[in-house]
Amino acid sequence: MQIILNQMDITDYQVSVNAAAILKSIHDHQVCDGFMIFPELALTGFPTLDNIEALYHQSTEHFQSILEASKNTKATIIIGHIDKQYQLFYNACSFIKNGKIIHKHRKSKLWLDDVGVFTSGEDLSVVSINDVVCGAQICFELEFPEGSRALAKKGAKIIFMPNGNMSSYANTHYVLTQARAIENQCFVITCNGVGVGHGGQFVGERV
Repeated sequence: MQIILNQMDITDYQVSVNAAAILKSIHDHQVCDGFMIFPELALTGFPTLDNIEALYHQSTEHFQSILEASKNTKATIIIGHIDKQYQLFYNACSFIKNGKIIHKHRKSKLWLDDVGVFTSGEDLSVVSINDVVCGAQICFELEFPEGSRALAKKGAKIIFMPNGNMSSYANTHYVLTQARAIENQCFVITCNGVGVGHGGQFVGERV
């Protein structure tokens, strides 16, 4: 199984720039028949309460372009993005295949900067893709073992984790990614961003 981890340098609030990088990666890896994973909030960077509405609307059009591009690869694309329902915003990741969202996860454990901007998600579900049961968590959720355990009990063999982890916590997530895999006897795939943004340095270290 081939898994492409797109450790991209996300430019805060430059949706068209980020979308172009995402679309290029999808195009460059069209032959992949496994998974392509991108970081947390890959399209927008981390929003604030003041700009989340505008960023959501900007990202919607580009998200449609990603759906369209997914028709040109056999891979399942996993990407972090802003989601909205009933006037509430969620920090989400979607599994995209053949132009459709086949699974979605909304972050349930909100980091300090998420609080007041996003609503906490509740669902922990799995999806079978090419006979492999998959689940997802996002960044800070990695630090709570019960989430990964719940997914493993539902049969998850791979847990994908779009990440937005800063350098101050680099070793924490590096160790915990391995711990969650060992605890649950499954694969855990973490994809973090790189570069400077959101007031800090993103550490990378995809695992």
